[in-house]
Amino acid sequence: MLFRIISILSLVFVFACSSEKTLTKIFEDDFSRDGIGENYANLGGDWKIENGKLKSMAAKNKNLVLKSVDLPQNAVVELTMKSNSQDIDVKFNLWGDGKPHDHGDGYTFILGGWKNRVSIISKLDEHEKKRSEKRNAGLEKGKLYKVRIERKGNKIKWFVNGELFLEYFDEAPLKVTDGYSKLSFANWRSDVEFDDLKIYALEEK
Repeated sequence: MLFRIISILSLVFVFACSSEKTLTKIFEDDFSRDGIGENYANLGGDWKIENGKLKSMAAKNKNLVLKSVDLPQNAVVELTMKSNSQDIDVKFNLWGDGKPHDHGDGYTFILGGWKNRVSIISKLDEHEKKRSEKRNAGLEKGKLYKVRIERKGNKIKWFVNGELFLEYFDEAPLKVTDGYSKLSFANWRSDVEFDDLKIYALEEK
């Protein structure tokens, strides 16, 4: 009996070790400079850096694309963001193609969209019928939100201020090998700011 218990515990230990994940930082930006810089491509929005923050007031869906770094297929992305508008509406895109789009690129993350009524994760279009939604989340003007996105396989998890906020399950995940590897900041007509961007490759040990 004792041998059997030890064998079971050994299997549990091996399984736990095999499922451990490591994070390797591949990019970070604290926006402590005057200009946008050569790491980014501005697709036509009013993006600027001011007081160590990336800001926009009316980009009208003309995104700012991180062109110098490709997101790994499995990754963790962290950033902080804030809206100084009553409507909130802060958004960004991950695993997109970095090209101009009217309603999202890759997976779109919107915090307090549609006049602070609904937050979403969507694929390729923010109006996607199968998008993941969270309604009436009580988001506040002027409050700083710390965001963490984890993508592993066909599941995406979105954490806000340390708590799981939304999840998205994709039966046919976008692939970096097909060109879906870009991060972009987005905005329509909200007074928004972003900071403390960090990107990690997520790997199994």
